[in-house]
Amino acid sequence: MIVGIIEIGSGLVALEEFRTAVDETTAVSEFCNEYTPVLNTSDYFGVNADSVDLQKSWGWDDSDSSIKEITWMVDIPVLVSLDVSRDYYQFRDYKKNEIASIDWNLLSDKDKDLMIILALDNASIDEATNNANKVSHLMSTGQAANVNDASSMLVNSWASHHVRMVESCKQRAEALRMFVEIGTYLSKQDGQDFFETIQLMYDGFREQAIRGSQDGSDVALFDYIEGTTGTVNEFINLDTKGYTMRNGDIDASNLIIAIMNILRLGQY
Repeated sequence: MIVGIIEIGSGLVALEEFRTAVDETTAVSEFCNEYTPVLNTSDYFGVNADSVDLQKSWGWDDSDSSIKEITWMVDIPVLVSLDVSRDYYQFRDYKKNEIASIDWNLLSDKDKDLMIILALDNASIDEATNNANKVSHLMSTGQAANVNDASSMLVNSWASHHVRMVESCKQRAEALRMFVEIGTYLSKQDGQDFFETIQLMYDGFREQAIRGSQDGSDVALFDYIEGTTGTVNEFINLDTKGYTMRNGDIDASNLIIAIMNILRLGQY
């Protein structure tokens, strides 16, 4: 599971899984020794042995008794401000809100790299223009030798992004909190009926990150849960099932919020 982007030397590196270790010192040592040349572990602890203070590049979360690597770009402390899942989907949404609406020419080279790594597009221009901007950037910064190389890099970035999105959606779909929320609001019988009703849509979300018409996909799971206006689910959705809420709510409004906090926002 990717949890962020770090800067090593002059390049950006996507870290794709949590790192565990018995203590912080061991975790730092193992991480730094994976790179060539080896990163200076003293920098992490603030000694600044070679003028590269790694504390600006990553931090650690030991909230569940194991050391977990939480990363972000230098001078952009993203993940320390996100106190829920810290998965890729959440990180991407954070960066999308931050940079994807900015005019391409006003972005820094690092943010342009992030747009490519995270497969983000500026919604105010068409796909062809977004791709042309990215190709030009990759060539002008020496990351690609020609248009074909740059185009291949974009395809690979999108593929990697999709795999990471699937990983995030799978974790959300299978999160304990999801089933706790269902059990809080629905009887066992209604809970079973709910999952049987959404089975194919739920599989699409978990296995291929197919979310819904408001979230970059075709009409899908999110539309059924929220009853998205203008879709086939406007009048056939979770709320219209008429489930009796175990907690006494008059309708499924709070259940819907609880589910979407997990599936869309990653609060699990």
